[in-house]
Amino acid sequence: MGEIELPSNVSVTSSSAINEFIKNSPLQKIVNWGRKNSLWFMTHPMGCCGIEQICVGVAHYDTDRFGIIPRCSPRQADVMMISGYVSKKYLPALQRVWDQMLEPRWILMMGECAISGGPWWESYSTVTHLDEIFPVDIYIPGCPPRPEALLQGFIELQKKIVAEQDRTVIPNPADGGE
Repeated sequence: MGEIELPSNVSVTSSSAINEFIKNSPLQKIVNWGRKNSLWFMTHPMGCCGIEQICVGVAHYDTDRFGIIPRCSPRQADVMMISGYVSKKYLPALQRVWDQMLEPRWILMMGECAISGGPWWESYSTVTHLDEIFPVDIYIPGCPPRPEALLQGFIELQKKIVAEQDRTVIPNPADGGE
């Protein structure tokens, strides 16, 4: 096949060049502002931390005013909350959900069970050291953490996004998405 002849006033660029331009321009601040104000989190509560997760979404705390909205589909969510204990049987499903989420994506880990294993840290079926499996952005300690602590965790994540201190990586399509 022959090459396509382009008019002299048309320039061609690659997606990686566009990504680099966005990262190094004031447009990145606008993009981060939009990300900060639209944190949609996956709802898959485990254990007693799930009750606190539900409480955050009701009228008293009203996360909608911060743009923090629960979603039930990993393709619509950009924050995964790991709450409560994670069993070895549940871990592959959790990894699959994480893999299905689109970039940029973040993880909040809440509760002593998720952070350190809690009372089941020596159990044969509980996964410990989840931070070695998933790249955790914010830890929210407590057993279970209060809804105010969870809300504060979201606010801290918003601060990281605005300060560009999150670990967001824009994949380069030329490298096969890696």
